[in-house]
Amino acid sequence: MKLQRYFCLLLFGLPLLVYAQSNKTVTVSYERSAKGEVTFYSETQSHTPYTVSMTFSRLSNTTSTEGEIYDAVIHYGKTRLLTLRPSTENVPIGFSYRYTYRKGNNRLKADTNFVYLFPLAPGKVVRVNRMVSLEKFFGKEGEKRITRLGFSTTAGDTIFASRGGLVTEVVDNAASTSENTSFHATEVFHKDGTFARYKLFQNGGIFVSPGEEVIPGQPLGIIGGENYKQGSHLRFSIYCPDQPDYSYVPDFCLSQEEVGKPE
Repeated sequence: MKLQRYFCLLLFGLPLLVYAQSNKTVTVSYERSAKGEVTFYSETQSHTPYTVSMTFSRLSNTTSTEGEIYDAVIHYGKTRLLTLRPSTENVPIGFSYRYTYRKGNNRLKADTNFVYLFPLAPGKVVRVNRMVSLEKFFGKEGEKRITRLGFSTTAGDTIFASRGGLVTEVVDNAASTSENTSFHATEVFHKDGTFARYKLFQNGGIFVSPGEEVIPGQPLGIIGGENYKQGSHLRFSIYCPDQPDYSYVPDFCLSQEEVGKPE
């Protein structure tokens, strides 16, 4: 997602607060102090981390450089990005800027060797299918390729966290009995920058909330999806911004003796 907003600051005097568009996932604002300093802030009401990039196309009366990119990782709430200080007192700083943001923390690198727990009850034998986003078959270049695993389940099975992390998103109120439509999902952010998405929970069947820390093996919710032709199943995917294909299939602890990718 990309947003842009340009500002030219010509006023000087009392502290001033200016906001960017307030109906977006991530907004950038700035405050001017009585000393003429301009401090930029980014704010989000999402628990998902975002990387915000700012660049200035025009700057005057400050030591910062035009065209330089300022990156910052923000989380829930308000985060200070940077402060411009005037080179000459009593002369206002002039600037024009734009910002973009993208989901995730671009300072982290995915640990593709991490072994995940099986997301279903120990000892349960299930069929696993690999699922790939349709864009691949339509030949759309540049599209993100999401590779998922489909674990066959019985409606009412409990789904467990395969890895500890922060719950960033929950969709728990989009019930549908129509064939092949269900959008209940839980997303968990891991410390290496990856996200795990668990889909097809029952309506009202998710046990966790955004902002909650979960531990490996913690129950996440009750699976649904019985309205699909293939029956109830869990759709599980790992995706991360730093991978070329955006997602990958991790290794699982398949038993006490075996680690690998489910066949």
